[in-house]
Amino acid sequence: MEKLSVNVSRRNFLRGAAASAVGIAAMGVLGGCSANPTGKTNDNETGEVPLNISETISADVVVVGAGSSGVCATVQAAQLGAKVVLLEKNAFLGGNGAGTEGMFAIGSRMQQELGVGTEINFRDVIATEAEFFNYRVNALFWKDLVEASADNLNWLIDCGVPFSGVVDDYHGLGKIKAFHWFKEGKGKNYIDAMIAKAEELGVKIMTKTPANDLILDGGKVVGIYATKEDGSILQIDCKAVILASGGYANNEEMMKDRGYDLTYSINQGLPGHDGDGLRMASAAGGEDVSRQRGFLREPYSHGIDFFGTMTQALHRGGPFLWVNEEAQRYANEACGVFTPGNNSNAVHTQRKSFLIFDRGVLEGLAKKVENLVEDVEDAVAKCPSQNIYKADTVEELAQKAGLDPAVLKETVSRYNELCQKGLDEDFNKPADKMVGMTKAPYYIFRQDLAFWTSIGGISTNRKMEVINKMGEPIPGLYAVGTDGCELYRETYTMNVPASCNANNCHSGRIAAKNAAAAL
Repeated sequence: MEKLSVNVSRRNFLRGAAASAVGIAAMGVLGGCSANPTGKTNDNETGEVPLNISETISADVVVVGAGSSGVCATVQAAQLGAKVVLLEKNAFLGGNGAGTEGMFAIGSRMQQELGVGTEINFRDVIATEAEFFNYRVNALFWKDLVEASADNLNWLIDCGVPFSGVVDDYHGLGKIKAFHWFKEGKGKNYIDAMIAKAEELGVKIMTKTPANDLILDGGKVVGIYATKEDGSILQIDCKAVILASGGYANNEEMMKDRGYDLTYSINQGLPGHDGDGLRMASAAGGEDVSRQRGFLREPYSHGIDFFGTMTQALHRGGPFLWVNEEAQRYANEACGVFTPGNNSNAVHTQRKSFLIFDRGVLEGLAKKVENLVEDVEDAVAKCPSQNIYKADTVEELAQKAGLDPAVLKETVSRYNELCQKGLDEDFNKPADKMVGMTKAPYYIFRQDLAFWTSIGGISTNRKMEVINKMGEPIPGLYAVGTDGCELYRETYTMNVPASCNANNCHSGRIAAKNAAAAL
């Protein structure tokens, strides 16, 4: 079996996916239009029948996706005696789980041994999260997560997941010290350990085998179709399906439908997160709540290394001026200092966003960031999308960026006036971030968006059962991880660092326990 490789070639993956899609299309098994050779009622059938079912197997539970949540669901179900099949569309295992760094927990053995964060309780968590989301999240999901977090963390250790032994507040971004770092800070160590445990338990793991459609009988899930590497269709008869496909951030059509122009965006996550779970759950009658949920994303400028020191220095917010396509200032540019996701929220309120600074601001930042001046000048000279410019006057800068020179000059003048006062009367940016722009040359960076993953989309109850708009469960169908996360709305906070990955583990285990109990 091919193990996880974070250096998998996207070009090779796309070439393989395209070939697979041709084979599927030829058999009429696309989208929610699966056929039904079994004679059972398929609530989504269109009368088309897949002509190339090469194999039929059976299982108790099928898990779709071998990422952070999928591996936990797989191991837990197998430990409870279920016969489990794990489907993974990629040639490698782990998905975006490889990019995680740690796990949230309160009261773990590790915390007790270190004496770190032992005073933290649920009140500390919900006090920040409920307020942050204006009480629009169901706090019981948070309560379930927090109360199970120590057991979940200890369970991972018992399953062989190696942790570094460090528990902290994740670079100071969290409000509590409950971030448990994986060994070397690598999610790959987490994934590899869980896959080894699954193999030890006899789980059938199938890579290069994307799930296509659910098989329904009277509204109940009784199986699933998948495409084998040779293009033929595999039918798996089962009693439960757990969707852990990792969201839809790689699906350009879905992203565009939700208002994201990906022309200059990048996806930092690994390939394969194409919305398979959302598509299948919706076709089965589950409620699509993706437009009420968010992403892990941040601003950057196309053509520049997101992880380079320049991007981190400029796009995390601070002593800069942000303007939209009308050359008007529109936000507190330091809004993402403590919650990085706020930066992308603000940027996305505008059709276009531009970050502006002068030589004085650049030199000030360069005192703390090595080679920043050189990096900025290099970006101006080499940026492939021509979205970064430098000019000796504000008017010239506006012309190069396609903005109204008179309006931008007025905007900069107003901003400098507020900086001189030391009071942001317009957008309430902290005084220490109000630095005037009076020293030529001037620089402008278009702000694009870098995505890692969508977070949430399929509505679930606390058992992780997929539910319809009336709150009624689809029997035998579960959604976990970022497919069905109910902890957040439009923003992933860092108040409780690694809560998303903790939910991956928690939701996977809860779904597995409920699926196994129904066998």
